[in-house]
Amino acid sequence: MNDMHEANRRFWDATAAEWRLRDRDELWRRCPEEPEVAFEGEALETIREFLGGLEGKSACVIGSGDNYAAFALAGLGATVTSTDISERQLQVAGARADRLGLEIDFIRADAADLEPFRDGIFDLVCSTNGFFVWIADLSRVFQEVSRILRSGGYYIFYDIHPFQRPWKEQVQPIEMAKPYWDVGPYESDSGDEVYEFNWTLADILNPLSESGLIVRRVVESTAVNSRFWQGFSYGPGTDSSLMNWKNNPRAGLPAWLTIAAERP
Repeated sequence: MNDMHEANRRFWDATAAEWRLRDRDELWRRCPEEPEVAFEGEALETIREFLGGLEGKSACVIGSGDNYAAFALAGLGATVTSTDISERQLQVAGARADRLGLEIDFIRADAADLEPFRDGIFDLVCSTNGFFVWIADLSRVFQEVSRILRSGGYYIFYDIHPFQRPWKEQVQPIEMAKPYWDVGPYESDSGDEVYEFNWTLADILNPLSESGLIVRRVVESTAVNSRFWQGFSYGPGTDSSLMNWKNNPRAGLPAWLTIAAERP
């Protein structure tokens, strides 16, 4: 395993107990019946466009984290496998899946080394917001995704648009925190050994194409809720003025990047 990925695994294992305390959050319970809760950036619409109905289709969520996407895809009828680098995060998700009555396979694996999976077994591979920031080797991830997809299968992801990364977390004035091309790795200010990356659009698209996947759709979406600017993962925003680019210049940039790529 990549050394930085291993450090990130230890971090997420250590924070799993805190994550479990978020059991009070009702949103994960809603995902099977309200799949739109689990997706941003037109990702759900893109999945439906290219996959149609998911009943009987096989889906793998990589870097599954909170597993909202896994719960949603299972609710839509897919046979779902959830994989994450953190065993303890998967244990939290597994307990929640049991409470929801969902049959999901939870398998620990680094997204850059999906060795537990045979070639060509999934109709859909999916990753969601907050995945790429933890990945040190995008090329290896995309090669593995291409390998486990069936011919005609799709990798569909959404994540924060790279154009949002250079700016300081403030409304006015807009001010750069770093050059766009400064991608990291960044070490945590908290003292934890953890590494994050702010990949550019080219950093994502070039190795994706080189993996053999064919990009079929690129969607650049605005935020639809002020929570994007207030640091909320899923809850409602409280300041609608942040949606106006004249008040919040970053609102004039795309918030989400969604891509659908097909294995030929």
